[in-house]
Amino acid sequence: MTPAAAQFDIRPMGLADILDSSIRLYRHNFGPFLGIVAIAWAPALAIQLYAMHWYMSLFISGQPSEVDFLSLAGGAMALVLASAVVYLVAVPLAQGALIWAISKRYLGQTIGIGEAYRVVVDKLGHIVLAIILTSLIAFLGTLACVIPGIVFAFMFSFTIPEVVLGNRNAVDAMRRSWELAAYDFWKVVLTLFVLSLLVGIIGAALGAPFQWVTMIPVPAEKMTLLYTFSGGMRGLVQVILQPVQIVGTILLYYDLRIRKEGFDIQLLAETVEKEGGTVAAQPTPSLLADDTPPLPPKIDRGYDE
Repeated sequence: MTPAAAQFDIRPMGLADILDSSIRLYRHNFGPFLGIVAIAWAPALAIQLYAMHWYMSLFISGQPSEVDFLSLAGGAMALVLASAVVYLVAVPLAQGALIWAISKRYLGQTIGIGEAYRVVVDKLGHIVLAIILTSLIAFLGTLACVIPGIVFAFMFSFTIPEVVLGNRNAVDAMRRSWELAAYDFWKVVLTLFVLSLLVGIIGAALGAPFQWVTMIPVPAEKMTLLYTFSGGMRGLVQVILQPVQIVGTILLYYDLRIRKEGFDIQLLAETVEKEGGTVAAQPTPSLLADDTPPLPPKIDRGYDE
């Protein structure tokens, strides 16, 4: 399918459309989306499991006093630093790469895991700075009166997409996110809340059996392995579900741009211009031989609409 044909299927969506399209878009692009997330979250999860196994081994054995305090403190510090590197570098990079990949598939283009990371790596500094600034502002708002912090969190929901897709610096992306969210604030709140609730419920349902595993009576020396297994499986569930919320956020982002700026018309005009043509004036439906206007071609997102 040509890029020009793909543009016609970009349209405004309601809450139900966004939820349905989010699940289907992820389901039919499961491999590349999950691969992008796993590259960053695999080391993060490994560090968490190692830390859990280490501390559980010490305290379940009942001999923490026999461990050298400096060794214990040094090991804890090493884990903290390793986690900080993962969460401040690998995870933001994966988030940016996933945003780029979701956008490409939504617009009907092909994607590759390596290509996604190559495109986003130059934007990593802006992504990290945006995360720090938006988190700090939301935190300060929460300290002030709770509600401002929640409002700030919603208003800055599109900051990272704007850094990645809009090629903006952190501050400009925050300003741009604020403008988009303000256009239909309550739709942003409702959509993101329902997405979070949906992912949370599914995650709790899938993770519950692995939480119950820890209640199995086993010898003390095997309890560490049991807790590590339980934590690992619950972490895996979160890794698998995480892209759903990001997919929904990107679809909401484009929905706001379509409604506020006519993004679908901009895409069509740009495509036609690149192909050296012109955008011809379309007859109104009442002037057509058939009063039913022709259906536009569909975008190829990897699944049937």
